[in-house]
Amino acid sequence: MNEHFAMKRNWGPTPKFERVEKFENLNNDFTFIAGPCSVESEEQINIIAEFVKMNGATHLRGGVFRAGTYPNDNTFGWVPEGLIRAYHLAAKNNGLKNIIEVLDYRDINLLSKYASCFQVGCRQMQNYTLLKEVGRSGKPIFLKRNPGSTLDEWLGAAEYLIQAGCQELYLIERGSVSHVNHVRWDLSLSIIPAAKAITKIPIVVDASHGTGRRDLVLPMTLAGVSAGANGMLVECHPEPRKSLSDADQAIGFSDLIVLVEKVNKLRSVL
Repeated sequence: MNEHFAMKRNWGPTPKFERVEKFENLNNDFTFIAGPCSVESEEQINIIAEFVKMNGATHLRGGVFRAGTYPNDNTFGWVPEGLIRAYHLAAKNNGLKNIIEVLDYRDINLLSKYASCFQVGCRQMQNYTLLKEVGRSGKPIFLKRNPGSTLDEWLGAAEYLIQAGCQELYLIERGSVSHVNHVRWDLSLSIIPAAKAITKIPIVVDASHGTGRRDLVLPMTLAGVSAGANGMLVECHPEPRKSLSDADQAIGFSDLIVLVEKVNKLRSVL
């Protein structure tokens, strides 16, 4: 046999994430993140914060920066600092932690005033300069998996955060690039137990971004919890079809109530 075909080719370095394997999170409660894709107004975020708190949320999520795929769309960018402050206060006044995504390490000091937790988005998962700096922030961090990344690459990114000093870390599964066209992204349920076999870092299932379809948020969240997820992320809005962004995947308040009820029943069985 040709020696070329007999050899097993290694396409990259051997995976190493010793800290990830040993990591023990500070918070072991079920994590429930809910809120709109975009913070649209002070009134909107206060209504949502009060509602999701009443229904068991632990964290408020709301986009204060929208990174556009194309640079000339003026609907993207930062919301005014006053609205970021209102988002922070809406969470604080309802006993919730709020999450802000960081895209640039130069924004960390500014955003630290208004964020209980930081999120590293899927597009930034392997921005190692950002990972090192945000890991030093002292904030809890939510790390989203890039839709094209492997399990090893995801955990490698988590290793950077832990190495930098992160003490409270969460992994968010939010779907993969694939050939299918019935969803925006293809939520990878198998990666949840695969990751849990390696690490005790809590894993949050994000069926909103993981499918891009409002009608699939409930069944795929339940599937993620069944697969072992330690939390869920759900985009919700008082009038989801009028959401300024990601309207197709946001669920309404009545749907959120049903989702929470079913998840609680499922968790009691599990």
